[in-house]
Order: sequence, then structure tokens, then C-alpha cells
Amino acid sequence: MKIFIKPLSIVMLITLVSLLSCSDEFLDAPSENQLTPADLPEGVTPFDGIAESMYFKPWFAFNDKFLIAVGDMYAGNAFTFDGAFQQFKEAQVTSQNPILTEGYVSLFSVIDQANNLMSLVEERKDELPEASYKNSIAISRFMRANAYFYLVRTFGAVPIVANAGSASQPKRNIIEDVYTFIKLDLQYAIENLPETSVKRGYVNQTVAKGILAKVHLTLNEYAECASLIEEVMGGQYSLIQDYGKMFSSPEDNNSSESLFALQWKAIATQWGTQNTNQAYIVPAGSGITGGGDGWGVYLPSISLQNGFENGDLRKKHTIMTDGDFYPELLSSSGGFTYEKIYSATAANFRKYIVGSAAERNDVFFMRTSQNTIILRYSDILLMYAEAKLAGGNSTTDGAALNAYNEVRIRAGLPIKTILTRDDLFKERRIEFALEGQYFFDLKRRGLSEAIAIISQQEVGFYSDDERTILVSTMITPGSNYFELPLPQSAIDTNPSLTEPPVPYNFN
Repeated sequence: MKIFIKPLSIVMLITLVSLLSCSDEFLDAPSENQLTPADLPEGVTPFDGIAESMYFKPWFAFNDKFLIAVGDMYAGNAFTFDGAFQQFKEAQVTSQNPILTEGYVSLFSVIDQANNLMSLVEERKDELPEASYKNSIAISRFMRANAYFYLVRTFGAVPIVANAGSASQPKRNIIEDVYTFIKLDLQYAIENLPETSVKRGYVNQTVAKGILAKVHLTLNEYAECASLIEEVMGGQYSLIQDYGKMFSSPEDNNSSESLFALQWKAIATQWGTQNTNQAYIVPAGSGITGGGDGWGVYLPSISLQNGFENGDLRKKHTIMTDGDFYPELLSSSGGFTYEKIYSATAANFRKYIVGSAAERNDVFFMRTSQNTIILRYSDILLMYAEAKLAGGNSTTDGAALNAYNEVRIRAGLPIKTILTRDDLFKERRIEFALEGQYFFDLKRRGLSEAIAIISQQEVGFYSDDERTILVSTMITPGSNYFELPLPQSAIDTNPSLTEPPVPYNFN
């Protein structure tokens, strides 16, 4: 984004930045991710820098634990012995859960900063070229829409906060209106973002179309989803052949497959700008990070492991299993060979492991610059297949099969001539494991179907060193499984959150 405005004085800059760090009072949770003048990259205007910071800073706590805890562990993709995640593992999350609260506050921080940036741009509208003004608003509304998309799918009815300085105790709004609000934001982004990104990793019209397509798919609006995706397919994005590079190689961030990703920056002296995932994922005792982190908190569930087909090239890049050799890890020592003794489920995750600080200059304690991909091209392809399936049990539609098989071919798997509903969702589970998608995919299947699936998933562990004695565990979710409780701290500050949701006044 390039904005031409008169240089701001340092006083104005500090004021502008501090305004963006404010959190809505009803959240009652001050942000740890306050923006400072030091956050502004050299040679850019404050508006440029603040817009760029929205690709990472306010999303920090969302990414730190919440995304994987909700999107994967809660749905049965991951196992853990860590007590902090026990409620997610057992699908019994309470309103006092700190990880739940952190994610909720983080998502509203995105909304808060988007609203504040729009307010500040409005105040200086006369100094901005129209295209720059619209672009600034469009980025803000795109980010706000994504935050609300996660909120409504996780919590159901939530308050719509559309302006900086809104009422400190807003009521929740009905789910239908939250989705309408999201669509309006994304439609504005489609109409006002540039056709192509002005910087690698920045969003554009195509990215906004992709997110809006997923919103339509979530609402079973299959024709609208397919129509938008047809505008995305065959354009500036495509699959890359090296699946693993998207998750373990920061130098390959923002590849042709990545449409929208959180743009992390590992800085030794700063907290809240980095991706912390590696610290939780690296097998405990493996020495891969070379430091005090690497705790093996997230372990692949036995159910997830069993979901891989023989010959699936994604497996070694997604999970580590006994005997797998990784020359790129601990390379100065000749590489790393995984042994099942590292994990009670006989496997560890491989995604989001970058390496050690001794071998890389962009890794520090609990810090890497590895992007978190929110939307990538394989998702576009599989969404298109799902939209063509249109809620049915199977299809032989050529366009649906072509999109679906493109993902399978990259994985080294044989193509299929009939696409079934089960095939599609099994493919999604493997393709996006540990990317925070599985829970939301199950939710699209509907409660009864999802409960039948989840209750058959093995999420236990092995009790012996040989990993042969299974302590079996299966979870049967309750009827409220698909709507997690609102954080109690938010309710304590704003009791109106317990009242029935109301329509939103779009006027």
C-alpha cells in the first residue's frame, strides 16, 4: 500500500499509534500487542506501518494457542498431556478457560485496530488520494471480516462493533446479521483492494474473493461460492510442488499457493510479533531448537495418523513417525532421525518446525518468522469441489473432480473418478492438519454427522515404550459442541452478553 500524505510530526505519530493500541472496554483485557513508533518499517508512513502491523500484531494470542487448540485439538486432530489444553482435548471447554479468553480478546483486538485505523484515515481523508483512502479502508474491513468470521464460527452470536469508540457494553447480534456484516466488509474489500498485491503477502481483490467464498460455503450458499472461486482459479495463485516448504521455510513465505497469511517477524528483543508454534510442536528432548523451548505439547492423535493413505507425500511433512529422517533439522550434526519414544502417540507434528537458533539467524526462544497461512490455493480447489458437491453424498462432476484430484496428485495419490462427501472431508483433514481448520470443517457437516465422526476417533495414547499398549479414549461431544462459551471475564464486564442476541441496525 502506498499512501501519499504530509509527514506527521512525532507527536502525531505517537498519538496515532497509541490510539490503535486501545481495546474496547467491554473486553476488559488490555492488549499486550500495543503498537509503538518502532513498529513502523523504515521509509513508510504511519498509516502504511499500522496497516502492515495488522497482518501480525493483533493476531498474536489468536495464533499462539487458540487457533490450534480450537481448530485441531478440540476436534480430535491433536493429543496432549499439557493441562492447559486438557479441556480442548476432552471437548469440555468452560467459560473460564484462559486460552479461550486469549483468542476472543485477540480477535476483538483485530476488530478494534481495524476500526481505529478507519477512523484515523477518515479524519485525514482530505489529504489522501481517493484510491489510497479506499485501499486503507479496504484492508481494515478485510481484517475485521476475518476476525468476525472466526468469532461467529467459534462462539455463535457476538457483538458487532463497527466503529471506534462504540458503546462499551454492546449486546450480542444475531448470527445471521454477523454473517451479513462479514459479507459487506469483504464485498467492499473486493471492490477497493488492488487487483494484485503491492507487496508480497499483502491482500488483494482475489484474496478477498477467496475468503468470501468460504463464508458462502459455510452458509451452504454453494452457487455463490463456486461462482467466486471460478474467478480465483487459474489466476495468480497455484499449488507449489514442495508441500513442506509452506510450513518450515520462512524464506519461502508468501509462495504462489499462499493467498492470506499472518506475517510474523522473529525479533529477539520484541514479543508479540513472532510465530510461537515451533516451541509447542518440537518433540520434547529432541534438541531441535537448541534452546529452552520445544515441549511437544501438540501430538498427532492416533486417529489423525490413521487418516493418511499409503504413499501420501504430505505425511512426512505433516507428522514425524518412527524412523523418519530429516536432513534439514540439526543439519550440522548430520540431520535428525525421529523415534517413536518421543511421543505417547508414537508421532510428533512436523509442520511449523523451522530449526535451531544455532543454524538460523531468524530463530530465537519461542520466536520464528514462519507465516501462519489462513487461506491457500489447495483450499480454493477443495472448496470448489465441495461447492460443486453442494451438500450431496457424491458427484461425478468433471470440474469438481479436476479440482479435487489436483490436490491428490500433488500428494502423490491416485485420482478418483467419483467424489464422495466422505472422501472430500477426509482429504481436507489431511491437507490442513494443524492449520486450525478441522473443527470448522466438521461444523459444516452438521452436528449429527460430526458427532458420529468424532465419537469414532481414537484420541488415546500408548502407555509402554514400545507404543503397543493402547489406552483408548473416544469423545462424544454434547449438543452445544459447535458453540464454545463466551469468556466469563467478558461477561463479568458486560452482563448484556448473557441476554438473547438482537438484530443489528445496519443503518
